[in-house]
Amino acid sequence: MLSIIDIGRVVDGVCLLQGLLLPSESRFRTFEERILPLSQGTDSSSRFAARNMERILVIKLYAIGDLIMSLPSLELLRKQHPSAEIHLLTGRIVAPLAECSAPVDRIISVDERILTDRRRLFSLLSLAIQLRKKKYTHAYLLHRVLPLRLFLFATGIRERTGQGEKRMGLTRIVPFETGQPEHDAERYARIFGWSRQEELPRAVISVPEEKLLRAVKMTKGEGFVTINAGGGRSSVRTLDNIRWPHDRFLKVIKKLDRSGIRTVVVGSAGDRPGLESFQEALPSSSVDLIGKTSVIDVAAVISMSRLLITNDSGLMHIAAAVDTPTVTIFGPSDPIRTGVFPTSTMHRVVKPKNVACHPCQPGHAGLTCTRSVCMQAVTVTMVQKEVEEILEI
Repeated sequence: MLSIIDIGRVVDGVCLLQGLLLPSESRFRTFEERILPLSQGTDSSSRFAARNMERILVIKLYAIGDLIMSLPSLELLRKQHPSAEIHLLTGRIVAPLAECSAPVDRIISVDERILTDRRRLFSLLSLAIQLRKKKYTHAYLLHRVLPLRLFLFATGIRERTGQGEKRMGLTRIVPFETGQPEHDAERYARIFGWSRQEELPRAVISVPEEKLLRAVKMTKGEGFVTINAGGGRSSVRTLDNIRWPHDRFLKVIKKLDRSGIRTVVVGSAGDRPGLESFQEALPSSSVDLIGKTSVIDVAAVISMSRLLITNDSGLMHIAAAVDTPTVTIFGPSDPIRTGVFPTSTMHRVVKPKNVACHPCQPGHAGLTCTRSVCMQAVTVTMVQKEVEEILEI
């Protein structure tokens, strides 16, 4: 296995070869860059032309919810470094969402498979080369996995901050656990020096107007409730056991239908397998959008909703960021760590009662559990009670 020093030497060698043999960078390009509108009151030409400018890279990949929970930290970073040029490295699926929410100057989106597929080693080296050329002054890693530490080391950035107990490729580490109950949004914020002396801002998503107009057509009107019976999937893992049974979602949907309230069912294309019978049983008033929307389309639909009823998923965090009330069913995961941040009476949590193993140990989220006892313990009555209170029906 290559050591951290070996990784750096490999990248140096590839950089040299690229300069000698590949005059065109297009063959090595593995990511997309999008320059975002800069902060108000800032002269963009002077900022980007300044010598010795402070240039910061933040790495936050993978799931939708994780990105949204990191947004308060990015707001904090922008406040701490108002004149710095801040870039966010994230996955291609969530990059459009970051464009609508992250207070950064550039979004660098990558196909996350280059981080998990050994056959894509040269693409990973190419990405490190491209980032190395940008001469960042500091990097913040919002992951604890060793491969990303090695990758960050290979970029040549001198100051590299992350969480953990050992440096292993970082120049500065922040403890992951504090011994106190803590939300992941607060855990991310400590990486940027947050000390609880100030209130963290909440995440906000500004949905483009054209997406709102598209959502009106897709949902066939207003006054609906959005349902997410999927979730638990990202580019790195699948947690089907955080899903409430589909037949129980159907009972809630049909109760709303009898009350004259339409439902719009959303989810990714990856949610479709296993949902066929669920989709066939939807009442005629329901609109089925599973696998038919982008992440921004879903954000637009949720923003128009009276309520989102969902499993613990990224859509719960999207709803909070667009000011839509939620009823979220929690099983293995802990709402104290991964629920809506900050907590609010408009965001209701339904979790199992009298289940000794709930929640699972921090960081595990039921990875080894196959029984889903906690999800089975959440009844239709428990969910309907919260739904009726919010909708006042």
